This record gives sequence, structure tokens and C-alpha cells, in this order.
Amino acid sequence: MFTHLLGHPTRFALSTLKMTCLAHLTLTQLVQISPAQGPSMLPTFTVDGDWIAADMRHRLGRGITTGDLVLYKIPIFASQNGVKRVVGMPGDYVSLGTPGENGEGQMIQVL
Repeated sequence: MFTHLLGHPTRFALSTLKMTCLAHLTLTQLVQISPAQGPSMLPTFTVDGDWIAADMRHRLGRGITTGDLVLYKIPIFASQNGVKRVVGMPGDYVSLGTPGENGEGQMIQVL
């Protein structure tokens, strides 16, 4: 399949450069692949860790709706990412507590 490239070093170098640029643009502008671990997202993700592919086209909150998962940098661990589910958008009312537990009647409005 790639035997025609091996006979021409310049063509091989240019093809390698193109593939490297395409991979770089894909992984920085379109998709971010990151591990997710910890108990806060059970049962969606396991505690040991699952890998997630995040769509980078929705940066800075553009196009996010209720129910989406959001990947973010953890402030105190700059090299680690966190994942949370969006439970409400500005103007929505959400419950502070878990249904069936103390405090389930407390509602707040998302600003």
C-alpha cells in the first residue's frame, strides 16, 4: 500500500509531515482523548477509569445543553481532567439534594 512512498524519500517525508499535522490538528481542535476515574460519575464511568473522547467544538460553553458531560481541568491538579454532567442551564431550577434523602425539597435557580 505504501511501497510507492519508500522509493521517494521526499514524498515519504512530505506524507509523514502531512499525517503529523493532521493528527495534531485533530487532537487539539476537534477531539481530546482523556482518562476519567473516580467515584463521582458512578455508574456512568467505573471507579478504575474509562477513556473518554471529548468534542472540542463546544469550547467555552457554546452549544452545551442539560444532560451533556463536560470535561474540565481540575484547578488544584493542572495536569488532570474532571468530568461532570450538566444538570441545569441559566434560569433552570435544580434540586440541591438527592431525592429520598434529607434536603430534597431545597431548590435553587441556576444563574
